Amino acid sequence: MRRFASLSIAAVTTLALATPALVSTATSASAAPVTSVSTTDAAKAKAGKIKIKRSSKGVQPGIGKMKLTALVKGKGKVKFVVKGDAAKVKKAVKIKNGRAVYKVPPLGTGKYKVTASFKGKKGKTKFEVYDSLLTVNSTTFTYSAAADCFRAPALSGSIRFKGKPATEGYADIYQDGKIKGGSSSPSFLGFTSLNSDGTFSDSSFICDVIKGSGNLGPKGPGTYFFNVYYTDGPEYSDYISSNTITVNVTP
Repeated sequence: MRRFASLSIAAVTTLALATPALVSTATSASAAPVTSVSTTDAAKAKAGKIKIKRSSKGVQPGIGKMKLTALVKGKGKVKFVVKGDAAKVKKAVKIKNGRAVYKVPPLGTGKYKVTASFKGKKGKTKFEVYDSLLTVNSTTFTYSAAADCFRAPALSGSIRFKGKPATEGYADIYQDGKIKGGSSSPSFLGFTSLNSDGTFSDSSFICDVIKGSGNLGPKGPGTYFFNVYYTDGPEYSDYISSNTITVNVTP
């Protein structure tokens, strides 16, 4: 373009007078359409997308809760479709204050793709339900408070966290599932170390219940409930739990 700008005024005028139709056609064909198409495509691309925020990139099975938030303008409902390795769920969620919030129900282990659609616009994201599991050898223990608790059976189990055996940290035990506060929780009973293959064994579990341990006092005859927990961080922002363990203490 700068070459043409260097032509003299007389030369340009002569060229225009000689071939007015050609110049007019060339100008209209080369300038206007390119700018118009580019702007239109950009506007369509921007208008056709929905932004989706997720509460985290992954959740633990049975415990973690995935929350998806679609940011949209308008009234009506956003249709969410969650499809993955283990299941497919869908739900229409009403828009409130420019947001449609979908609390995804518990799903099996696997990777999931999310699509949110509203009046021709779509948004996509993805998340994972981690391959994690905490198992225990028994969910019911019955033992006499008057007996020698050191002869009671041990509480043992194994931990798989995000697809791998948990080898670092501890298996923590809490009464009634009250883990808030971590080891400072008034329901904290104690912890046990993990083996290199992700297994653990707590031979003093029953004694800890009957005699008292951690932040819990002695337990007389009655029925008590505990859970084993594992987390890879002290803040307990991401954890898994065993099934509830029932301890019956008899006289």
